[in-house]
Amino acid sequence: MRRGLRAGQDWLAGVVAQNRPRAGLWLPVAFGAGIFSYFELLTEPPLYVGPALFGFLALLLAITRRSVVCVFCLIPLLAAVAGFSAAQFRTWQVAAPVLKREIAISLTGMVEEVRATSRGERLIVRVEQFGRIALEDRPGRVRLLLLKRDRAPSAGSRITVFGRFRPTPPPVAPHAFDFQRALYFGGVGAVGFALGPLTVEAAGEVPLSGRLSALRSDLSERIRSRLPGDTGALAAALLVGDRDWISEGATEAMRDAGIAHLLAISGLHMGLVAGCVFFFIRLLLSLHPAIALRWPTRRMAATGAILFATVYLLLSGASVPTQRAYVMTVVVLIGVVIGRRAISMRLIASAAAIIMAARPEYVLGASFQLSFAAVICLVAIYETGTWSMYPARGQLFGGFTRHVGLLALSSFVASSATLPLALYHFQKAALYGVATNLLAVPAASLWIMPFGAAALILMPFGFEGLALVPMGWGIDGVLQLARVVQGWPYATHAVAAAPGWVMGLTAFSGLWLCLSRGRIRFGAVPVLVVCMGVLVASPWVPPTLVIADRAKMVGVFSGAGIVSTSRHSGFAVDVWRRRAGVLDAQGDEPAAPSRFHCDSLGCAMDAPRIGSVAWSSDAQSLAEDCRRADILVTRVRVPDICPMPRLILGPKQIRAGGSIAIWLDKPVPKVVYSRQIQGNRPWSRGIARSRNKTN
Repeated sequence: MRRGLRAGQDWLAGVVAQNRPRAGLWLPVAFGAGIFSYFELLTEPPLYVGPALFGFLALLLAITRRSVVCVFCLIPLLAAVAGFSAAQFRTWQVAAPVLKREIAISLTGMVEEVRATSRGERLIVRVEQFGRIALEDRPGRVRLLLLKRDRAPSAGSRITVFGRFRPTPPPVAPHAFDFQRALYFGGVGAVGFALGPLTVEAAGEVPLSGRLSALRSDLSERIRSRLPGDTGALAAALLVGDRDWISEGATEAMRDAGIAHLLAISGLHMGLVAGCVFFFIRLLLSLHPAIALRWPTRRMAATGAILFATVYLLLSGASVPTQRAYVMTVVVLIGVVIGRRAISMRLIASAAAIIMAARPEYVLGASFQLSFAAVICLVAIYETGTWSMYPARGQLFGGFTRHVGLLALSSFVASSATLPLALYHFQKAALYGVATNLLAVPAASLWIMPFGAAALILMPFGFEGLALVPMGWGIDGVLQLARVVQGWPYATHAVAAAPGWVMGLTAFSGLWLCLSRGRIRFGAVPVLVVCMGVLVASPWVPPTLVIADRAKMVGVFSGAGIVSTSRHSGFAVDVWRRRAGVLDAQGDEPAAPSRFHCDSLGCAMDAPRIGSVAWSSDAQSLAEDCRRADILVTRVRVPDICPMPRLILGPKQIRAGGSIAIWLDKPVPKVVYSRQIQGNRPWSRGIARSRNKTN
């Protein structure tokens, strides 16, 4: 017994000693867990809770610092509380009024951002005057959709327009993407559309963000004037981060082929641009013998690459992958300047900590998670020494074999790392992604981005066409490849939306595998395999019925598709379909008896295994619906005597719930409200107050 106990103690001591140098890598993980815990709360905690708890734990750590167990437990807790406090502070920092009810009103303000959409030009306007609404209730920014006949003003212009505005929209389905939270952290307190013509006044003092937005728009227009169609739109996305002009068909093709990551400016683009600039500067300096022999050309080239990477970051809009890539690229280049090697897991941890501390809300986004998942797994494979297993350059075809082998390995690792996140966030995975990346990534690395970097350098001189034309040839090839792969059978695999705990367990087991050392890391493999199997098998049952916010639309899942009361398949229906695991819209055109039949009073349908579903918008239809419908959804007050429906969702439930999902596969219907999931938080509080006043 004692021998076994001693052996266990020795084994545990060996594991601890082996992993002690990497213990610091878990601090950003704990920091992110604290951020997640803050956003999962249903009510907003007082601002002093995080700092007070941090101070208490710090004091406890100081008292028990001689105990290894206490230090081992308290330091991760401190990191988690620090993340919680950072999220609290960020929420307090961006706090601004949110519009409480829908209203038609005149808006005066300064244009900060202009974006093109399929519905028209969309502006972000800093509000100066909002009708007669007082300053303390006036949103700081609004998102405004212009009429298609109106030409969007440039950033920095002062505009006046009459429009209809409403509070920021809640999630279109429970557990779906929270638009209210995203817009809140973007400083937007209302959304709306113009009802009349736009009056544009002279531009005033334009902030730096406005000037950068205007410059980005100008560069995008110059690129698209040289390369028409999707070719120019993709070039603009790669060089200045403007993805507004890419057609839905091109985006869907690249997504189905597994190469949509090329559209986001990330480590590949930032590294290639900085690398091309580094090579170009060093080549120029080496042309002069005296400079090449006496000056530190390598360090000078690295400094120039840092400056160019900073300009590229600002021009591209500084998205989450771009920020991560910029931090990592700058750290690597600083390592070149000071003569140290910087590619390590500590670099990833530092980049994650910097981004999470500055913008805690980014942790919830798919962009942050996909970006870091791919790079963490790649660095973990790099640290194992797997790269050295490939033939050296001196052997026959060694360089080519090594390049192809490493490219295939990196594509497989990155695709495998992002697969669970793609299934969780987008409910779809590209099955041929590894093979497609094997062709698309070299094209981007060796052809598209080098010419793209040259185009950015030549733009001030007006000679960017010399580089954009060959860049367009490479983009055309990649786009054609994506469309070919999209047409292959079983190109994508769709699943139903999974609960968050599955993704949390998958992420923790993946981090354990990548960050730990020794055989103990392989204990995460069975958990990871089981979680992946569950995500791919998708045993989750989608809701039988989904109701949009304020019951504007009702959707019923029938067979392999969804039937809605809307005549057009809008954004909400697309999200409902995707979260149910329906791959395409083929199932959305069922036989005529399974469709909603609508008139001016409402809609009704007879759904298999559900019964009659009625959506009433007028009191005149309630008498008939109460006699015939099995499920009744209405914004009109329901009579006290309504015997037939087994489930009634009336004004009270609709006002309280936002979007609603209903499962009818059990004797007692399960009803889930998006407002219950959101809770009473600053980004949803304005909606809750306005609705409670009407009850």
